[in-house]
Amino acid sequence: MGTVKNLTDADFDAEVTGSKGITLVDFWAPWCGPCKMMAPVYEKAAEKFADIKFCKLNTDENLKKQYEAGITGIPCIIVYKDGKESTRIIGYRDQKSFEAELAKLGK
Repeated sequence: MGTVKNLTDADFDAEVTGSKGITLVDFWAPWCGPCKMMAPVYEKAAEKFADIKFCKLNTDENLKKQYEAGITGIPCIIVYKDGKESTRIIGYRDQKSFEAELAKLGK
Protein backbone atom coordinates (compact mmCIF):
# COMPACT_ATOMS: atom_id res chain seq x y z
CA MET A 1 0.00 0.00 0.00
CA GLY A 2 2.52 2.59 1.11
CA THR A 3 -0.03 5.15 2.19
CA VAL A 4 -1.68 6.03 5.47
CA LYS A 5 -5.49 6.25 5.44
CA ASN A 6 -7.20 8.76 7.71
CA LEU A 7 -10.17 7.18 9.44
CA THR A 8 -13.32 8.55 11.03
CA ASP A 9 -15.78 7.04 13.48
CA ALA A 10 -18.03 6.40 10.46
CA ASP A 11 -15.61 4.29 8.38
CA PHE A 12 -13.58 2.67 11.19
CA ASP A 13 -15.50 -0.63 11.25
CA ALA A 14 -15.42 -1.09 7.48
CA GLU A 15 -11.70 -0.29 7.26
CA VAL A 16 -10.46 -2.02 10.43
CA THR A 17 -12.73 -4.51 12.18
CA GLY A 18 -14.10 -5.75 8.85
CA SER A 19 -10.63 -6.12 7.36
CA LYS A 20 -8.47 -9.23 6.84
CA GLY A 21 -4.75 -9.25 7.53
CA ILE A 22 -2.83 -6.82 9.71
CA THR A 23 -4.11 -3.28 10.19
CA LEU A 24 -2.45 -0.64 12.34
CA VAL A 25 -4.42 2.30 13.70
CA ASP A 26 -2.50 5.26 15.09
CA PHE A 27 -4.72 7.07 17.61
CA TRP A 28 -3.32 10.62 17.72
CA ALA A 29 -4.20 14.30 18.25
CA PRO A 30 -2.84 17.47 16.61
CA TRP A 31 -1.75 19.00 19.95
CA CYS A 32 0.23 15.91 21.03
CA GLY A 33 4.02 16.40 20.80
CA PRO A 34 4.96 12.69 20.80
CA CYS A 35 2.24 12.12 18.14
CA LYS A 36 3.91 14.72 15.90
CA MET A 37 7.25 12.97 16.41
CA MET A 38 5.71 9.57 15.63
CA ALA A 39 3.97 10.70 12.40
CA PRO A 40 7.03 10.61 10.08
CA VAL A 41 8.18 7.29 11.60
CA TYR A 42 4.72 5.81 10.97
CA GLU A 43 4.54 7.16 7.40
CA LYS A 44 8.01 5.84 6.52
CA ALA A 45 7.10 2.41 7.91
CA ALA A 46 3.93 2.44 5.76
CA GLU A 47 6.13 2.72 2.67
CA LYS A 48 8.36 -0.17 3.80
CA PHE A 49 5.69 -2.64 5.02
CA ALA A 50 3.37 -2.90 2.02
CA ASP A 51 1.61 -5.98 3.39
CA ILE A 52 0.32 -4.03 6.44
CA LYS A 53 -2.56 -1.56 6.27
CA PHE A 54 -1.69 1.73 8.02
CA CYS A 55 -4.45 4.01 9.32
CA LYS A 56 -4.70 7.05 11.59
CA LEU A 57 -7.58 8.27 13.75
CA ASN A 58 -7.66 11.83 15.08
CA THR A 59 -8.93 11.40 18.64
CA ASP A 60 -10.11 15.03 18.87
CA GLU A 61 -12.50 14.53 15.95
CA ASN A 62 -13.51 10.90 16.54
CA LEU A 63 -14.41 10.46 20.19
CA LYS A 64 -16.62 7.38 19.73
CA LYS A 65 -13.91 4.99 18.48
CA GLN A 66 -11.32 6.45 20.87
CA TYR A 67 -13.68 5.70 23.76
CA GLU A 68 -14.59 2.23 22.46
CA ALA A 69 -10.90 1.33 22.13
CA GLY A 70 -10.22 2.51 25.68
CA ILE A 71 -7.48 4.92 24.67
CA THR A 72 -6.02 6.59 27.77
CA GLY A 73 -2.76 7.91 26.32
CA ILE A 74 -1.51 8.87 22.87
CA PRO A 75 0.15 8.09 20.60
CA CYS A 76 -1.34 4.63 20.82
CA ILE A 77 -1.00 2.33 17.84
CA ILE A 78 -3.33 -0.64 17.98
CA VAL A 79 -2.44 -3.69 15.91
CA TYR A 80 -5.49 -5.51 14.56
CA LYS A 81 -5.21 -9.02 13.07
CA ASP A 82 -8.22 -10.00 10.97
CA GLY A 83 -10.27 -7.23 12.61
CA LYS A 84 -9.47 -8.11 16.22
CA GLU A 85 -7.08 -6.24 18.51
CA SER A 86 -3.79 -8.09 18.84
CA THR A 87 -1.44 -5.70 20.66
CA ARG A 88 -0.74 -2.05 21.41
CA ILE A 89 2.32 0.08 20.83
CA ILE A 90 2.06 3.00 23.24
CA GLY A 91 4.21 6.12 23.09
CA TYR A 92 6.89 7.31 20.70
CA ARG A 93 9.24 4.81 19.01
CA ASP A 94 12.20 5.69 16.83
CA GLN A 95 12.28 4.27 13.29
CA LYS A 96 14.51 1.31 14.09
CA SER A 97 12.60 0.09 17.16
CA PHE A 98 9.17 0.68 15.55
CA GLU A 99 10.10 -1.28 12.43
CA ALA A 100 11.58 -4.05 14.61
CA GLU A 101 8.22 -4.34 16.40
CA LEU A 102 6.40 -4.47 13.05
CA ALA A 103 8.76 -7.16 11.73
CA LYS A 104 7.75 -9.38 14.68
CA LEU A 105 4.06 -9.21 13.75
CA GLY A 106 4.34 -11.88 11.09
CA LYS A 107 1.33 -12.63 8.96
